[in-house]
Amino acid sequence: SEKKNEKDSELTKEKKDRSVLKKNKNSEELVIKDLKQKLKDAEDKLLRSLAENDNLRKRHDKEIEDNLKYATKSLSYSMLTVADNLNRAIESIPKEEIDKAPILKNLIIGIQAVEKEFIDVLDKNGVTKFDSLHEKFNPELHQAVSKVHDDEKPEGIIISEMQKGFKIGDRLLRPSMVVVSMGPEKK
Repeated sequence: SEKKNEKDSELTKEKKDRSVLKKNKNSEELVIKDLKQKLKDAEDKLLRSLAENDNLRKRHDKEIEDNLKYATKSLSYSMLTVADNLNRAIESIPKEEIDKAPILKNLIIGIQAVEKEFIDVLDKNGVTKFDSLHEKFNPELHQAVSKVHDDEKPEGIIISEMQKGFKIGDRLLRPSMVVVSMGPEKK
């Protein structure tokens, strides 16, 4: 009987040990599953952080590039009056007077050379002029000074440019001042 009790006790102990092992195994599986999920979440957070860091770096690099590109905007805008005045000086002298006086002709050639060099310097620094004559009126690039009837040009086409427009990089620095056609006068 003592042997039987001992055997029963051993069986009970063995069952308990198996039950504890099974519980431990289930518990370990839960812990492993939980740790795997935490690892996956940490990897996801790390990837997101790396992507966000990369986006910040790219945005910062673009801001630096734009700042360098457009740093001369104020100075360039101020200098456009010099280009305008050179152009006005050339256009203010009547053509017939230029042909009469060779000294005046040389002066005009000199002013034209200075104007060309000035525009070239602006161009090298990212400031470019754009032509508007015979183009369709675009309120983002042009400032309409007046509208007139024109038998040769359809409505909305620029027929005269009072002042050249300029861009700095891909941005508008100064719009062109233009006269826009209203098309032929209706009778």
